[in-house]
Amino acid sequence: MNGGRAPREPGGHAGGEPEKRRAILHAAVHVFAEKGYQGCRIADVARAAHVAYGLVYHYFRNKDELLESVFAEQWAILMNAIQAIDEGPGTAADKIAGIYGFVFDVYKTAPSAVRVLILEVTRTTHALRAGSTRETFERAVQLVADVVRQGQGRGELKPELDPVIAATAILGALELAVSGMVVGIVPARTEEEIDRAKRQATELVLGGLRAGG
Repeated sequence: MNGGRAPREPGGHAGGEPEKRRAILHAAVHVFAEKGYQGCRIADVARAAHVAYGLVYHYFRNKDELLESVFAEQWAILMNAIQAIDEGPGTAADKIAGIYGFVFDVYKTAPSAVRVLILEVTRTTHALRAGSTRETFERAVQLVADVVRQGQGRGELKPELDPVIAATAILGALELAVSGMVVGIVPARTEEEIDRAKRQATELVLGGLRAGG
């Protein structure tokens, strides 16, 4: 999603936000992942970020806004990556594999961020206010549908497939595969196990998309 650079947890990018705000976001990811949104307190985040309790409220009005900021930053990273892959070179299969590869690599390097996104979006009723809105989902689907259309136009993918349905299936399979790793159904304790899950999930999806498959 980020043009091939290694993905980072919230707070890992340069410029823009003050250093303390980035440290708070970074700490929030780990605290939310460890304790869950409902189980953590602002004091826990402040302690993990090594900042004064009141400083958290200087940047974020409350815990809701802090979680929303985490969601928004992570969804922005995902959208930017999908767009970069869509606009880049390669076959449709290469691009779909690139999207899968990016997300699985994020799980390797920033598992806490993935855990928060997967678990707290489903647990938190207000989560769709930040980042994971209908508009964001539609944008992701349209970007992947564009990849499918490109592949159909070049004879790489089955022409009879509806690109939007194919895109939702591609993203849905990816989400469930990663969810399986997060909750422990899919083995993901080592890089080898994560790579195995990535290869099999990618190949299963591409097997249903390729022309002549």
